[in-house]
Amino acid sequence: MNRSIPFIIVLIVAITGFSCNSTKTEISGLISGGEDISLTFERLDVNRTSVLDSVRTGKDGSFHVKLGIEEPELYILKNDDGALINLLVSPGEKISVNSNYDSFGSDYTVTGSEESEGIQLLVDQLDQTRSTLDSLQAVAGTIGDPENPQFELVRNTYAQAVIKQKRFTIKYLVEHMSSLSSVYALYQKYDEETLVLNLENDLQYFKAVADSLEISYPNSSLTKSLRADVEQREAAFQEEAKLNALLDMADEVSGMLDLSIPDRDGNEIALSSLKGKVTLVTFWASGNSNSIQALLQLQSTYNKYHAKGFEVYAISMDNNKINWMNAMDYNEFKWINVSELSFPESTAAILYNISELPSTFLINREGDIVAKNLYGRNLETWLDNLI
Repeated sequence: MNRSIPFIIVLIVAITGFSCNSTKTEISGLISGGEDISLTFERLDVNRTSVLDSVRTGKDGSFHVKLGIEEPELYILKNDDGALINLLVSPGEKISVNSNYDSFGSDYTVTGSEESEGIQLLVDQLDQTRSTLDSLQAVAGTIGDPENPQFELVRNTYAQAVIKQKRFTIKYLVEHMSSLSSVYALYQKYDEETLVLNLENDLQYFKAVADSLEISYPNSSLTKSLRADVEQREAAFQEEAKLNALLDMADEVSGMLDLSIPDRDGNEIALSSLKGKVTLVTFWASGNSNSIQALLQLQSTYNKYHAKGFEVYAISMDNNKINWMNAMDYNEFKWINVSELSFPESTAAILYNISELPSTFLINREGDIVAKNLYGRNLETWLDNLI
C-alpha cells in the first residue's frame, strides 16, 4: 500500500493568507544524503494543496525556513522526489526535522512540535500495519485456493492486524482527545478509499473529538471543519438507513415491493392486501398530461377486467391534496387511488426507481412483478393470460 495524504485535505478551510501580525514559525532540519535539493512547504486546503514556500538544502543537507501563521495548520514537507512528511504546525514553534533522503517520509524524527510528534507516531504505526497487510496479501496470492486451511489462517491474521490498528487509533484518540493531532488520526487511511475508522459506529469518535476541540481550540479551522464533516456524515448515515429501510420493505418470498399508502380519506391501503388479484401499479401526477391520458385510456380496460379480478393501484406523485382530488373526481378514476403527498420525497418512487411518468408495473395473483409499462392492447393481452 502506498502512503496517501490523509482525507483531512477535504476538511481544512482555506486560510486568507498571512497578515503582518502573524506569528513567525521556524522549521529547520537536516536531510542526510539530500545535499542541494529542493524542499517545498505546502498547506492543505479544501480541494488542493497550495505551495507556501520552497527552500534548497545546503551542502550538508541542512535547511531553514520561517513561516507566518495565525493558527495551527496542517502542512506537508515534500522533497524533490515527491516523498512527504506531515507536520501539524502551531504559531511560534521552532521545529526540527531530520531524515535521510532515501527514507524521507518513512523514517524521520521531529522535535519542537508536540502535535507533529503525535502525527509521526500515527504515521509509523499505520506504516507498520500497511506493511503487514501487504505481506499477508502476497502470501494469500501464493496460496490461491480459498478452501485451503492456510488461506483461512492468513485471512484471520489479516483481520487481527486490522483490529490491532483500529485499537491503536482509538487508544490514541482517547489519550489525545484535546489535541489537534487527533483530527489527523480520525482521517488516516489504509489506501485511497478505506479509512481506519470506517464504520458507522465509529462516528462516535469523530463527535467526541469535535466536542473536545471546540473547548480547547474553538477558533481553529480544523475544529470548525471537523464539526461540519461530522454533521455531513450523520446526514449521510441517516440517508443510508432510510434506503436500507426501503429495501427491507421488499417481500423476499414473493418478490413484491410492498407499499402502504393513504387514500383520500387517510386510510392506509397496503399493496400486499391485493394479493390474489392481478394488479396494475401505476405512477401518475395530476399535473402530468401524459399520465392523465394514460389513465383515461386505462378506464376501458379496468371496466372490462375488474369484475374478473383486475385491480389498479394508482399512486399519485403529488404534494397538493386539492389538485390530486380534483384530478381524480374530474376524470372519474374509480380504482384504488393513493398518495403520500410528499413529492419529490416519495418513498414509493424511490422503492420502484421511478424516473418518468407514467410508469406501470403489472403484478400477478402471487404477488410477482411480471411486466412493466404496459398500455392498451398489450396490457389486455397480458390480462387475458393472467386472469
